[in-house]
Amino acid sequence: MNAAFARAARNHKLVFIDLGGNWCGDCVVLANIMLLPEMKPFMAKHYEIVSIDIGRSDKNLQIPRRFGIDLSGGVPTVLIVKPDGKTLVNAGHIAALEDARHMTPQGVADWLAQWTP
Repeated sequence: MNAAFARAARNHKLVFIDLGGNWCGDCVVLANIMLLPEMKPFMAKHYEIVSIDIGRSDKNLQIPRRFGIDLSGGVPTVLIVKPDGKTLVNAGHIAALEDARHMTPQGVADWLAQWTP
């Protein structure tokens, strides 16, 4: 993950940390939306993407803790972080994509666009 912060600083991007698991339907939907041809250029322009498998809230929990996040609300949880590796840009909105299966790709893109400079 430190490499993603270094790349983000070098390329003037934010870091998009996707906390989830392959057992979670909304996590899979969100991951697939990110792979759509119409999403990839936007994501590549604005974000360094880091996908973190949290298992069933029993793996890699040091990452959300680093940002003072409790995952009891569910997944996917999305953290948008400045390249300094400390500043959580979307504080208070980390669960906004938890219902990804009911969102359109445009809705996800619009949500992500609000955090970009």
